[in-house]
Amino acid sequence: MANKVVQVNGTTSGHDPNVQSQISTALLQNGGVKRIQQTLQQRLDEEGWSQNLREYIVRLFRSGEATTYDDALGKVMQHIRGSAGEPDLQIPQSAKQGGADAVRRELEKVCVMVDK
Repeated sequence: MANKVVQVNGTTSGHDPNVQSQISTALLQNGGVKRIQQTLQQRLDEEGWSQNLREYIVRLFRSGEATTYDDALGKVMQHIRGSAGEPDLQIPQSAKQGGADAVRRELEKVCVMVDK
């Protein structure tokens, strides 16, 4: 299954939507998605990122800079992308790495299930 190449619009790709669907279903069924989310949340909390985000959003609403969810979301996304000033809300590298490691571990579990 891993070596299968799919023809789409005259081009070849290693992407098989059916396999992607099977992996997604397996991750949902075996709790992998929840474990990935928990790992990422833990890393963000450890770095203080979650608290910084909460404090920033409270400031936005209290100061009147944001009056709606969409206002706050837009400002937060600018900070996450690093295209705005303080506070720095870019995702910490350690959280990115922790999330990527969690995804890898969960995918390895799914691949073992698929190979059987």
